[in-house]
Amino acid sequence: MKRKASDNKYLHKDFHVSMNILLKYIYKNFGEEQMVQYLKQYTKAYLKPINHKLKSGNLGVLCKYFKDIYEKEEWSVRINCTENYIEIEQDACPGISHIRAKGAEPCPHYIETYNTVYKTLCENTPVVYELKYFDEETGACRQFFKRKLKF
Repeated sequence: MKRKASDNKYLHKDFHVSMNILLKYIYKNFGEEQMVQYLKQYTKAYLKPINHKLKSGNLGVLCKYFKDIYEKEEWSVRINCTENYIEIEQDACPGISHIRAKGAEPCPHYIETYNTVYKTLCENTPVVYELKYFDEETGACRQFFKRKLKF
């Protein structure tokens, strides 16, 4: 029998555990500002293809990205996509939930994995990001992406 790594189920949940360990290390040794700088650098590298597609102003790019990622997470979330905005509401964060299930605590300022990452993703695009609500304990949140109005 031949088996390839691509035959295995993608376990995105474990990404959160490893990212949390890294963020805690950076935070403890270098501080919050450097942790935020790392998240900006990570976003610019890893999400660069989405940023480039988003420059057209087509929010469908983000809608597809979020639907795909939450499907991989096997996480229930409400995503409302329109031509001019995307609203995402979740009762808990899949990352925080998985980290806690593994017996660990989320990194201080875990909120920046939303706030910094998605604001950075929208840089130099006609889209803005706002984290309207975030519960530090559960990661329940309401996120809003909207197309900038042209004046």
